Amino acid sequence: MTRRHPVGTAVRSALTEQPDLHMFCTYQQPDLIDLFGPDRMVRLPIAENAMVGMAVGMALVGRRVLVSIARVAFLFTAFDPLVNQATKWRYMSDGQFSVPLVIRGLTRGDEHLGAQHEHTAHSMLSQIPGLVVAVPSSPNSAAGLLATALRHPDPVVVLESPRLYSPDWADLPEPEATPAPLPFGVAGRALAGRDLTLVGIGNTVALCLRAARRLADHGLRCQVVDLRTAAPLDRDGAAGLVAGAGPVVLVDEEPRASSLLCDLGLHLVQVGAVEPDRLAFVCGAAVPAPASPVLLAPLLPTVDDVVGSALALTRRRYAATGGTSTAGSH
Repeated sequence: MTRRHPVGTAVRSALTEQPDLHMFCTYQQPDLIDLFGPDRMVRLPIAENAMVGMAVGMALVGRRVLVSIARVAFLFTAFDPLVNQATKWRYMSDGQFSVPLVIRGLTRGDEHLGAQHEHTAHSMLSQIPGLVVAVPSSPNSAAGLLATALRHPDPVVVLESPRLYSPDWADLPEPEATPAPLPFGVAGRALAGRDLTLVGIGNTVALCLRAARRLADHGLRCQVVDLRTAAPLDRDGAAGLVAGAGPVVLVDEEPRASSLLCDLGLHLVQVGAVEPDRLAFVCGAAVPAPASPVLLAPLLPTVDDVVGSALALTRRRYAATGGTSTAGSH
């Protein structure tokens, strides 16, 4: 028996429960058209600026629209309706208007489509006031965040890794027990542990879980934290999770200079959740994504990078306290 992808179930449920929900996409979905009709399942040309502009207009007159674009890179052509219209109407109208709009877009994940298609844009998009930016790390979290987005009164962008839809998606690490709706701005504990904490977002959550298994061979019990949303960013919740749970490694595919995890790291230090010398970053390189897998691999965080940073922090900690570390003993 083939298991239905939880995101497909979330979309069908929302379309069934919300008769005012419409979906724009650039690809054909015959099963959904049969169920909900061509007036609600609208196939459009590859013109994201027009798609988002139309969706904003519909949302302003009481409809809800789910815009499914193939790549988040294509959203850049629609920045005027997204940034200057969708996210500004509630503010400029003093709450008289809202724009219940959801945009889904694929980011990066083992497809090797090159610099114009592979982007991890969560930090950049998180700088737009009025926009929620959800970054699921697993199939269930994608369904849970999308379900919440489709009930949200304001614009939401859901950034999904292609890995979540690979043929072996059911075998991916799954920190969420169910595809139930997940609240925005609430970080989750993907794995319990008290010796050190690995914090990830999107693709790097699975990376942290794999690194935690490796670090268990060194006698270290790792906690893994999934931020879930880039905006709102759960700074205080993350601080509460990492406090008392050892050193912290923040892991992001985006370059460190633009990573929102730098903002998070500063907050963790300022509120006393972690000492500055017990904090490390593992980030991607500030280089456009090459199409070659061989060239791309060194530019992204790896399990070895995370494990190395974690072991360096734990060794430093034991050296500072005069203890004997078990890290690196295997």
